[in-house]
Amino acid sequence: MSRGWVSLAALGAVAAGCGLPEGDYFGFVPDPDPTHMRYCNSGEPEYLDPALVTSTAGLKIVYAMFAGLTDYDLQGLPEPSIATSWDIGPNLRTFTFHLRDDAVWTAPRSGELPSRPITSEDFRYSLVRVLNPYTMSANAETLWKIHNGELYYANRLRRVLADHPPFSAGDVVEIIGVDGQRERKRGAMDIPDSNTRRASRPLALRDLGAPESAAYGSVPPGDDVIVIELGGPDRAWAYVFWLDGNDGDGMYGWVPAAELTEQPFGDRAYLVRSVDDPPNYARTGEVPGRDLLMLPDDLGIDTPDPHTLVLRTDNPVPYLIALSPQRAFRPTPREAVSRRPKKWTRPDHIMTSGPYHMTDWRRRDKIELVKSATYFDADRVRLDRITVYNNDDQGASANLYYQGSCDAITSNNIPASYFPVLRGTARGGRPYKDYHSAPYLGIYFYLIQTERLNNVHLRRALNYAIDRRDIPKILKGGQLPTAQFTPGQPISSLSDDDLAACGVSRDTPGVALVMESGKLCYVPPPGLDYDLDKARAELEIARREMGDRFPRRITVKYNSGVEGHKLIAERLQQVWQDNLGITIELASQEWKTFLKDTREGNYEVARMGWIGNFPDTEAEFLPPFKCDSPDNRTKWCNERFMELFREAEATMDRKQRLRIVYEMEKLMIEEAPIIPLYIYTQHHLQKPYMRDLAINFPDQQPWRYAWIDPDWRAAASAAPQGNGP
Repeated sequence: MSRGWVSLAALGAVAAGCGLPEGDYFGFVPDPDPTHMRYCNSGEPEYLDPALVTSTAGLKIVYAMFAGLTDYDLQGLPEPSIATSWDIGPNLRTFTFHLRDDAVWTAPRSGELPSRPITSEDFRYSLVRVLNPYTMSANAETLWKIHNGELYYANRLRRVLADHPPFSAGDVVEIIGVDGQRERKRGAMDIPDSNTRRASRPLALRDLGAPESAAYGSVPPGDDVIVIELGGPDRAWAYVFWLDGNDGDGMYGWVPAAELTEQPFGDRAYLVRSVDDPPNYARTGEVPGRDLLMLPDDLGIDTPDPHTLVLRTDNPVPYLIALSPQRAFRPTPREAVSRRPKKWTRPDHIMTSGPYHMTDWRRRDKIELVKSATYFDADRVRLDRITVYNNDDQGASANLYYQGSCDAITSNNIPASYFPVLRGTARGGRPYKDYHSAPYLGIYFYLIQTERLNNVHLRRALNYAIDRRDIPKILKGGQLPTAQFTPGQPISSLSDDDLAACGVSRDTPGVALVMESGKLCYVPPPGLDYDLDKARAELEIARREMGDRFPRRITVKYNSGVEGHKLIAERLQQVWQDNLGITIELASQEWKTFLKDTREGNYEVARMGWIGNFPDTEAEFLPPFKCDSPDNRTKWCNERFMELFREAEATMDRKQRLRIVYEMEKLMIEEAPIIPLYIYTQHHLQKPYMRDLAINFPDQQPWRYAWIDPDWRAAASAAPQGNGP
């Protein structure tokens, strides 16, 4: 069926409950093509690179194209993928993954690179790439748990190459200053990179060991390159990053290390301290830049053979296997990334390892995926083709679905005004059978840019002024209003075993996050809930402390195309103007622009949603508030919070660890860099012939299991669908 548009008036009539479809399903149900799924996405993906993707608009596509150590099953839990099994050390600091031998990279459409097996080296390279500061990956914080990962990401980890007492060649150190000046805190100084090199002749960038004639890039004499690692026989080759390659996008490649003849910062005196000594006995001294090199060899990533990957962490990580399906752990092909670091995921150049391969990407329109013939589990993949429509307008997606042009809409991409219709309240209590709602491991909140709104009393006033009980009336989707940050289930709905694990009674207000049913539970601290007297008292303190710096107006940003974002923003505008007398201006932005602005701190207040991959506050919800987190959009930084985080990470006992996490979250809530508003509820539309397009707590849909039932009508008449998950 064509992607034509019904009129806006017709859609408005549907939302108002006029002219509703009389049948069991919302809109037209076509005779399906059992080989082809058409999927309405929530917007244009910012990236399709596992190292860079962060938004929900890109994640499902990335997970369909790139296999990981593990992958998500239909319940949203990790199951074996390229890693067929794993061993966990008794101290929860050593994780050994055993890899299959039939996983391969699918060759790009251009034919410039061949297909080849995936080995442990691909995982090592990709983990290093995510952590490397020149990748600028917002996903790097996930890997800071790896031994020395955080220092590597901060570009402060170095190996000493020659004796410089008190250091010996081979010692691993942290840079803490340069030329007699010491950093007050990590990252405070602009310290030149001792890995910088230059050459007096052109450098031919190529694959490891390839002849100069096979080069795909040429670095002019005198241009800076950064040494990433050493390799090849006798480690005589250097893998380097040319910052100015590809018109500023950069380029990587191998060159003979002997050709790197100049070290522009070789004579600078770097102040360093030992990494492996006990903190109170760490050696400190100066080492010239020519004898310092950052190498991935000093990370806790080992590849004893092509089918074994060993990860070592600085602290016990009881949830590392739960982390392992995430994008930061999914390998990327060095040869494709090296040639085009920012453009290797375009259809002509992409190499994939998962059940689907991309053949077309029309910007602001659609992405075409086809079943991969080289995927190791291809026999279980039942769809030959997936078309992903990248609509950032909820009404447009609902329109396509209503016409029968989409087989499914991604979660929570339905206009709020449609919920009374879909849930059945607008048609005599008869919900549509293709509408599904379910609990969701996600929190909807507002970010506050704390460097711009730097008075804590003002931020608290904004929190206290909101009566969140209005939200379900506005959005009509069963959302759970909350001033708490960590999402969970209402305590009143828990089983007796979970109540006991949580240590609460059924009449305790708020939510709890059940981490392991009947065994492990986390009850988050209360938030700054509605209290108008407190709001006005905090506002008065803020006015007194800020004086002329008190903002005359505050701008609230939200991404366009989502009806609920606009409704919430307009409600908060009214609340803050009426209750606090603050002038609020609203600004809507296209999704990719909005993501860029919030990441770079170009806002004052902005909406945001955060979806957990598994139920663990420490791992999934609090890391973006670390001072140095690449995803710290609020710019909030608190040293006590960081101390507590380090204490929690070093604690083996899970319950004691959660007590520390509680103190961390409580501190963050009291400092108010965010405004929690409600816990998400999932809302899906799926045609009645869709099968195994999973609806689960973390909203992880393994498309490799999805299929279309051409005989669905017979099945529906025998056992009609409900509207549950």
